[in-house]
Amino acid sequence: MGKMEIKYDNISSGVYMGDAWSTIAGLLPDKKDVVIISDINVENIYGRYFPEYPVITIGAGEGVKEYFTVDTIVKHLLTIGADRSTFLLGIGGGVVCDITGFVASIFMRGIDFGFISSTLLSQVDASIGGKNGVNVNGLKNIIGCFNNPSFVLCDTGLLKTLSEEDYISGLAELVKHALISDPEMFEFIENNMGKLLARDQGLLQKAIAESIIIKLSVVEKDRKEQGERRLLNFGHTLGHAIESASGASHGISVAAGMMTAAEISYDEALISKEEVERIRHVLTELGLLPGITASWLNIKDKILADKKKEGRNIHFVLLNGIGRAVQKEYPLDALMEKLSTKTG
Repeated sequence: MGKMEIKYDNISSGVYMGDAWSTIAGLLPDKKDVVIISDINVENIYGRYFPEYPVITIGAGEGVKEYFTVDTIVKHLLTIGADRSTFLLGIGGGVVCDITGFVASIFMRGIDFGFISSTLLSQVDASIGGKNGVNVNGLKNIIGCFNNPSFVLCDTGLLKTLSEEDYISGLAELVKHALISDPEMFEFIENNMGKLLARDQGLLQKAIAESIIIKLSVVEKDRKEQGERRLLNFGHTLGHAIESASGASHGISVAAGMMTAAEISYDEALISKEEVERIRHVLTELGLLPGITASWLNIKDKILADKKKEGRNIHFVLLNGIGRAVQKEYPLDALMEKLSTKTG
């Protein structure tokens, strides 16, 4: 079993890679009541392996990541007598991890929590960044907080049961981390796309571990997204807007956002045409650029409501070559004009 550490403010928590069901007993705290939060799909597949604690089951999909789900969970916790000594264990993908972390952060002013991360997207992104949040009227993560779990357990064996759409969605975050920070990792992905698509376990463990290292190295320097952590938003300003406007998966939406950002980087003379085409080739071969139907007006409305906007300016992440991301602050109108020519 491998272990990496999340460190901030003299507090550390562990990210573990190993078999979920044989490892979890050693990670749960002694002398604490535990309550599991999971979704209906994960419980149907893996419920027989869950530790023997009460389970609160929510619906599946981005549509349940709204405050009404938080309200339902909190009321359920009160009904079963949960208190400040209760430990919440989220078993599932990004939606479950986000909701579990948010509920734990606000219930009785904060209780401890941890994750068994069951999707590729959550293993490399949602479960390890310390961000917890819910959507409002489809707008991504408008209510949220920064709070790290006691542990995150990533089991690549759980990825075998993912749908093709969910699995491919997670590949987008692997590509993102390579593009913003590690040209060698991008080349590794380039040279192993067939094995990645086939869910080769050894290859996945290497790629996930490298991706986690990249994310943790950024998060530890800038936990609350005041500076360098904004680089992790590469592809997300437009991607979140596309996701909300079109209903496309997170990964496919972010891939479209990354491709557009790469093209704008070329327009800004930051990246070569050859590099843009390498990025396009990888995203296409991984099934991440199928084409998305959404009106520019709907996308624009979602960007205008994005939490990364500050007044009339917005931070946008570009590439200064593969493996090096840079931030540029654009006047909102100027960025909208650039984006409209790429997506309109």
